[in-house]
Amino acid sequence: MLGLVRTFVFASLMVVSAWLHASSQGAHACSPLPGFDAAEGAQVVVFGDMHGTVESPAVFARAACLFARQRGAQPVVIGLELPESFNAYFDALGHTPAEAIWQKARHDVFWSEFRDGRHSAAMYDLVHRLIDLSAKTKGSVHLLALARQPIDVEGARLLVDTMKSAAARRALVLIGNAHARMFRMDGQNSEPFARNVQDAGFSVLSLNARAGGGYVWYCAPECEIHPFPPAPEEGGVKIVVQPDATRQPWRGYYYVPEMTLSHPVDGGELPRHTRLDKPSPASG
Repeated sequence: MLGLVRTFVFASLMVVSAWLHASSQGAHACSPLPGFDAAEGAQVVVFGDMHGTVESPAVFARAACLFARQRGAQPVVIGLELPESFNAYFDALGHTPAEAIWQKARHDVFWSEFRDGRHSAAMYDLVHRLIDLSAKTKGSVHLLALARQPIDVEGARLLVDTMKSAAARRALVLIGNAHARMFRMDGQNSEPFARNVQDAGFSVLSLNARAGGGYVWYCAPECEIHPFPPAPEEGGVKIVVQPDATRQPWRGYYYVPEMTLSHPVDGGELPRHTRLDKPSPASG
């Protein structure tokens, strides 16, 4: 009888152990992102962010997880269009617990002033997830806030200098769609960020945002809700690299079935205003 009890307890422990192992593996697994493997040929992959959406930061989070897993212990850089002041938080990764860093980053004044979609709840969640991701890699993933002005020139230089100093041959970047272009458009005073990174000697894959429809919140020039031009395609979220796009503004795109709005971190209404360098009115 005692032998049967011991056998039952041992079997139960084995089942629990297997379940915990599977749960642990699942917690660290990356969500699949069809087409992401096609980005392997580029040293720097630049995602064009549609500010004020749930989907752009969410797709980037999936890409970042896959990127970190593929690189293993190799040093890499993940860049975000955030104020340079965030680098004080990011530079502490590796010798300060991730939750302690997040407790400081989450209370940064940046999140309390919704001047554009970079201040949204979706971006807030992305920063939290990336801090955790970087901490789990024990420093091989270096987070970098890129918004040194003018970002197209100085932000690109900051990324390039950081990659060189960190001996990182690969980078993943989320930056406004206009900065992710390979050719300047009307109103841009210089070549865009992605083009300047390429001109510094790195191979670049720039990705536009494409969706079946929906809404976004960005400044063009009014900062407000805009409908997203619909371009329905078969299938769900994916990355498409265009094989012959050297003369196109972007070299490919990421696709989502629908763009949905991400609100301010405090859950308030999306404001409407004109200038990015002044506080947003409460409404109107």
